[in-house]
Amino acid sequence: MSDIVKPTVVLLLICSVVTLALAFTNSLTKDKIAEAARLEEESARKEVLSLAESFEEIQGLEAVINDNEALFPVKKAFVGFKGEDAIGRVFLTETKGYGGTIKITVGIDSEGTITGVKIGDNNETPGLGSKAKDEPFISQFQGISPKGALTVVKNNKTKDEEIDAISGATITSKAVTKAVQAALNVNTELSKLEGDL
Repeated sequence: MSDIVKPTVVLLLICSVVTLALAFTNSLTKDKIAEAARLEEESARKEVLSLAESFEEIQGLEAVINDNEALFPVKKAFVGFKGEDAIGRVFLTETKGYGGTIKITVGIDSEGTITGVKIGDNNETPGLGSKAKDEPFISQFQGISPKGALTVVKNNKTKDEEIDAISGATITSKAVTKAVQAALNVNTELSKLEGDL
């Protein structure tokens, strides 16, 4: 019997010490991790709506999204200000790509033109889906004022609303496009409720 009890007690002690060490490390680093995430989010907002000097989070976003599944990717929205003038909105979105959740920040100016799209945390396949961050793909969104829904095409892009898919990464291309479209749709809904900026 002691052959079983002694190793069990030793294993219990080792697990307890390791658990305490992990809990202590977490308590030391959680504030730094949260601050780094906040700074990264702020940097992304400034990158996609570069003329804005400050941002104010839009409250009550849930009422706008409601039960509209097409708007679910939008998690947060901000109004960007230059001085006291509102110049656009920034949307933080999350959508499911091939490798998991992709965080995307979308900037839209007061005229409804996409001012920038930034891909954040993601686990897309290196060399394929990870190319969504690269200029040939992400720059397709820059400066367009879509008249209709964004769609993903394979070559032969004929309209601004058509986004050329990344070769070998159609799922990622569609996920990013879905998130940008959700931001455009929420922007339209906010303009209806609050008026244009």
